[in-house]
Amino acid sequence: MPRQTASSALPGIQLQGGFQFRDGQRAFLEKLAAAWARGETNHLGVFVPGYGKTIAALASFVMARAMGTAEKLVVFVPRGNLRDQYADPEELAQTFAYLGAPPLSFCVADSDEVFLKNLATEIVITTYQYASGDSGRRALREFCERAESLLVFDEVHHLAVDGAWAEKISGIPYARSIGLSGTPLRSDGKALYGVPHTEDEDGNQYYEALHEVTMRDAHAEGGILKRVDAHVVDYDLQMIREDTGEEVNLSLSELREIAGEEDDLDAYFARKRLRFHDVYLEALLKPAFERFAEKRRALSTSMARNGKYDFRNHQMVVIAMTNRHAAAMLDYVQEHFLDFIATRIGQDIPKKKREERLDAFRDGDVDVMVQVDMIGEGTDIKPLSVIVKADLVRARSKTMQQIFRGMRYVKSWPPQANRCDLYASDDTEVVHTLDWIASEEQLGLEHKKEEPPTLNPDRQPPDQGERAPWQLKEVAGRTPERHRHERLEDRRRQGGASNGRPQQQVTDVNAREKKLRQECADLANELAYTLQANGQNTSVRRVHSAAKKKLGKAQDALSVGELMRKRRWLKKCLRARRLV
Repeated sequence: MPRQTASSALPGIQLQGGFQFRDGQRAFLEKLAAAWARGETNHLGVFVPGYGKTIAALASFVMARAMGTAEKLVVFVPRGNLRDQYADPEELAQTFAYLGAPPLSFCVADSDEVFLKNLATEIVITTYQYASGDSGRRALREFCERAESLLVFDEVHHLAVDGAWAEKISGIPYARSIGLSGTPLRSDGKALYGVPHTEDEDGNQYYEALHEVTMRDAHAEGGILKRVDAHVVDYDLQMIREDTGEEVNLSLSELREIAGEEDDLDAYFARKRLRFHDVYLEALLKPAFERFAEKRRALSTSMARNGKYDFRNHQMVVIAMTNRHAAAMLDYVQEHFLDFIATRIGQDIPKKKREERLDAFRDGDVDVMVQVDMIGEGTDIKPLSVIVKADLVRARSKTMQQIFRGMRYVKSWPPQANRCDLYASDDTEVVHTLDWIASEEQLGLEHKKEEPPTLNPDRQPPDQGERAPWQLKEVAGRTPERHRHERLEDRRRQGGASNGRPQQQVTDVNAREKKLRQECADLANELAYTLQANGQNTSVRRVHSAAKKKLGKAQDALSVGELMRKRRWLKKCLRARRLV
């Protein structure tokens, strides 16, 4: 097998068998080697899912050994990631062979019985859950005390600096650490453990990545992400106030504007009624299943035309709010869409049965999986390419993790089959994220290379006694609106419901203030991404500074009313796509 010459910028790495790094992997590794040579300790690498974080982590260890900075490697992953990313010995061995590394031993440490007998190995792959337990923490400490160690925190957005996991892991000694994530932001705004941050004058923290591979970069490079078509469903709603009989007609998009200020309405109406309504389910699920069937027929025809009959066809995932909601949606699916094999997983399902169902979905024996946040980051089911988002998650980082499950590119499929269809309703402000995804895709495709490189291997509903006075009377579906890279203009409807708004209920000021601060932080991030996508050199820091100048105070000093003013201003800027 031919051996490539080692690069002086990548100590210890001698690529073999025609293996090549992706551009972002090489850039990260070169910067990492230089930073280690300067004696720096903690770093962050940001890679879109599917780009190859595992390869970056393993290559980093090869360099660390060659540079004498670490002799052992500990990789921390969420428990659900073990199977798909690190626990296959053949794939690990093949990767190290490609990198030109000497034979190395590794151990998957997710139980004391396995790990305590293998402390002499060079590489330990463990879970945050195991490392946070008393026995696991003691064993890992002993392992890392034997020699200088490199710690890799995969999906580091799980590791809040003041969280229980971080507190337990912080006592494990190490020489160097790397945080890896596709979305290194938390919906609660907390800083991440082991990740370099800067802080502005207002106390807002921002992560500093050694290198970041964005969606735009991945689309430009090609062969990494599917393209995304998002279909946003709206409805005409008729609501009636029980105490007065007053009726109001709204659309979901108008309800979204009210829900931002009337939390009881949003929580009770959306969670308790709308998402279980047959009209809602039909308007959201019917077009999704029609598209699913169309995509499966097209792929079968295409592959048969090329003489390929042994292939995995498209699969679908439906994201529900709760286990009860997932059960109701599965009942609807099994009653109305009989051509597909569907099941569900959730915490209310016994663990053994849950694992069996997930394995069947992984193997392609199940077409549609209804679930509540059980198929998360690290779950590598590439044929998954239709997503129905029926939950209430709005945070950009969580939404992106959900969508990324269906965006991984399938090399064996023709290019036209590599599209992910997302179906969502227009009452959770997810449209901001969808517009940003479309912008990133377009900008990346504008710079797409001719030939891609060689690829290496929730808020709870209020009590009934505190419910909002408005009740659902009638729901009428509308035609879904489609978001894709060809359509980037702002799709928001102007105006809102000015009459018949429900009166605000008694509010917990402390909770309200905390929620508003987080909403402003999320909106500021969305605004900065949007302006950057439009070619404006605007950072999150600049957005907060502009708001401070407008309101005369930093965000930490703002009252509830002032925070609401800031939120309205941020939304106005998003609609205008500029700072106003």
